[in-house]
Amino acid sequence: MSYTRFNRHESMDSETRKEILDIISEVNLLEIEKAFSFKNMLYGLFDGYLYDELQILALTLPTKMATRVMKVYFTCSRYPKSEAQVF
Repeated sequence: MSYTRFNRHESMDSETRKEILDIISEVNLLEIEKAFSFKNMLYGLFDGYLYDELQILALTLPTKMATRVMKVYFTCSRYPKSEAQVF
């Protein structure tokens, strides 16, 4: 599983943090395969980890939720990368 690091404290605003928490809450209500992994990747955003697989898992969600996840993903992907970029 590859990921990119970013400094969440310098880059992420309160609106994005709230959206991530809202998505996590709604994922708890959905019965989706790999829900634990999906939520773990969303929580990882708070630590500055952007997992590439988040995009793939978003495709298994209902369209409205997938759109919200992809918006958060693309927002985070535009943040400046940390020194240790991709693993």
